[in-house]
Amino acid sequence: MFDMSMSPEMSMRVTPALLNLAHLLTLPSMALHQVVQQELSENPALEEVETYEAPCTRCGGPIIEGLCLRCAYDSTGEEHVPSLAKDSEFDAFLFIAAPPSMAEGLLADLHASLPESEHRIAQALVGNLDDQGFLTDNVEYIATTLNVPFDRVNAVLQSLRELGPPGIAAHDTRECLLAQLDALAAEGVTCAYAREIITDLLEDLGAHRYTRIARRLQISTDQVRAVRDFIQQHLWPYPAQAMISEASIPERVHYQRPDLAIVHSDDDTFRVEIMHSPRRMLRLNPLYQELARHSTTLEDDERFHVQEYIARARTFLANLRQRESTLQRIGEAIVARQEAFLRRGIRFLAPMTRTEIAAELGLHESTVSRATTDKSVLLPQMTLMPLSEFFVAARGVQDVLRELISNEPKPLSDADLSRLLKERGYTVARRTVAKYREQMQIPPSNMR
Repeated sequence: MFDMSMSPEMSMRVTPALLNLAHLLTLPSMALHQVVQQELSENPALEEVETYEAPCTRCGGPIIEGLCLRCAYDSTGEEHVPSLAKDSEFDAFLFIAAPPSMAEGLLADLHASLPESEHRIAQALVGNLDDQGFLTDNVEYIATTLNVPFDRVNAVLQSLRELGPPGIAAHDTRECLLAQLDALAAEGVTCAYAREIITDLLEDLGAHRYTRIARRLQISTDQVRAVRDFIQQHLWPYPAQAMISEASIPERVHYQRPDLAIVHSDDDTFRVEIMHSPRRMLRLNPLYQELARHSTTLEDDERFHVQEYIARARTFLANLRQRESTLQRIGEAIVARQEAFLRRGIRFLAPMTRTEIAAELGLHESTVSRATTDKSVLLPQMTLMPLSEFFVAARGVQDVLRELISNEPKPLSDADLSRLLKERGYTVARRTVAKYREQMQIPPSNMR
């Protein structure tokens, strides 16, 4: 006869919330923006708010309805809200910064590169971009509306087009494609007859009238199909497509935003900032919060609906906050180890592993790996660097190797390069030199 009994037992279980957090950790800012927009469209208990109030005088954080969100919660989630605020409706809200919008990113770049006198023009131009990145009004109309000379508006427009992805602020798809052709030509990538077809025969190409195009240009239909393949591979019809989805640009990434920034402070120290919108915030919908408080008065179906979406929104916001906190902690740990690199350059990049960072922060190594995947960091020198590069110990050696090869009086063999590296304090075997050289796409000595 079987003897049945119950005993307590501890075990680990992977919950949907943990899976969602793991997924969010892997996402760069562009992909995170899409996930946030999708959640906003699917979850009525989650809403986006924008604040245009002056920043907090104490910490510079965003203020909504008189409450500074940065002072209200620190990175650990501990509340620092005055007792009056705790008794108000704010104690039930969960706030977190949303990723920056396309317009905010463009404005930030323009404000950094233009004098303050041109900021009003920049804001007008960016404000006239539609969701696809097209300029809805012509330059003459914008100049008349602002009561400024046409040349000034046109100059700011050119700066916008240089700073944004190729094709931004075009008036239509044809102009967008031609701008991308110019950008590719500057990189040495060209395609015969692509400009002629886009300029005069784009509608025929879209309708697959290849024979008609071939007859017009006196070329073969195979050449027309080659142009079609080139356009499909290298170009995209909407300017904003380069900023919203990297996956939509086959084999090439034209525009990238940093996920975090390392800032050189006035006191000669470095601090880490997570890049997000200073104005766009996410929070629980107040109406759904009120319904949740009185859920006992609701019908069963309504109560289930409210509780389900409130719980989903809370989990989503908590995971977003946890993602930001994890990135912040990892960034600060990297800065503490890499101060010499930040001050003196790539050759002083200290060897470092994800396992070491995980042990230091009390995280699992897979968490650090997810958080550093496909992320980029804005360095104090205003250059972008993949976050994963901090964990490649060979970058300093490769920089010295590149210098030796660029200054060689005659092509040096891998053995010679290994000897010169050893003289400079880098003990690297010949086979390792060959591996580094191949990674940097430098041909061997007999081909240089």
